[in-house]
Amino acid sequence: MTSILRSLTPINPAPRDYVVPAFPSLYWPFPLRSGQANYLYHATDIWRFTVLWTLLFYGAVHLSVAVYAMIIGRKNWKVIWIVPIVYVVIGGTEAIIAGSIVGGL
Repeated sequence: MTSILRSLTPINPAPRDYVVPAFPSLYWPFPLRSGQANYLYHATDIWRFTVLWTLLFYGAVHLSVAVYAMIIGRKNWKVIWIVPIVYVVIGGTEAIIAGSIVGGL
């Protein structure tokens, strides 16, 4: 039992002065800042970072497709307003599920 518990402890624990990096990025590759990389050590921080970025990407893609669907179906104006709502709900659900799976690994 103790070997299982030892395997669950992190090999490189978080430094004592660890602060969660600011969203949106862990590393800025352009030389505007010093190019210093930030790291996430705790599982909840990793999960939150992954879910937020997945929500942003899925939201952008689903919203773009919803706008395209509204342009294509603009003749049916009585029900076309429901398309972005349905796409945002579906995209948000997909993003939370996918981000939770990937961020939880």
